Amino acid sequence: MNVLENLMEHDKWLRSIRILNKQLGLTSYESRVYVALVIFGPMSPKEVSEKVGIPWSRSYGVLRSLVEKGFLMEQSAKPSIYAAVEPLQAMKALLTDIEMETLSRLSNIKRDAQELTQLLSPTYKKSKESKLQTSKLWFTQRDSAFLSLYCASIKKCEKELLVATNSMRPPEREILKAVIQVLKKGVSCRVVRQITEFWTLRDLKRYEDVLKAGSQVRYLDRNDIPLRFAVFDEREVIIIFPDERESEIQETKALWLCLPPLAEMLRRNFEELWKRGRPILPILEKAKMKKQKKKSPSACDP
Repeated sequence: MNVLENLMEHDKWLRSIRILNKQLGLTSYESRVYVALVIFGPMSPKEVSEKVGIPWSRSYGVLRSLVEKGFLMEQSAKPSIYAAVEPLQAMKALLTDIEMETLSRLSNIKRDAQELTQLLSPTYKKSKESKLQTSKLWFTQRDSAFLSLYCASIKKCEKELLVATNSMRPPEREILKAVIQVLKKGVSCRVVRQITEFWTLRDLKRYEDVLKAGSQVRYLDRNDIPLRFAVFDEREVIIIFPDERESEIQETKALWLCLPPLAEMLRRNFEELWKRGRPILPILEKAKMKKQKKKSPSACDP
């Protein structure tokens, strides 16, 4: 009876072999030999072959491999005797090797990724700009890729950025940074929007920084803003379709057009909304005070 038949009676031995083989990278023979030496103690290659049921011709190679991996100790004799290293020590050595190999592989992947970025980014930038200039219509998800393009369009603005939004959520941090960047270049930024309970105190403070940087914003209830859009330099337009369940995290759809006549029409629509809006700063300050009052009773730190 070889060790495999004995192991069949013990789930923990079978599980040990499975973990060593499938999770920790040992071969099937290596896993079985190590567990057998743990169970039966030190053995010669012949005994290992008999108890584990592996070919005699393979036993030496398997044993030598386990010694190199830190799972076995070899005692010089005729024939050699092999003993299992204590499992805790064997696992420490294995995890150290895996960690070093993983860090080395991660370093190589980072290097390759940087090289790939350097090779492809210039070409991508040229082709993207060319397509955006010649294409009349894009239909996309409002996702991370969209956000990246949206911020890029903001940064490319030379004269004016107009935004009308009925979103209940605050703008993403990347958008605010892009707006502040173009404000420093002297670009006019005007926005009509609302502030809701979904805005945190941090969101309110970040938006206040944008106002201080020069963005002109007026408050208008979302019900008075039928269309959510942005106009860039009276040329490009983004229309974002309203989400009926925006209180939940949803993927919304966006229509991206390079169509000056439509940009002009939406600009006129924006001016009507702008006239009806109220200065947002007093409303923002009131919302900040409300949030601070809610926070203050539990704020015990000096």
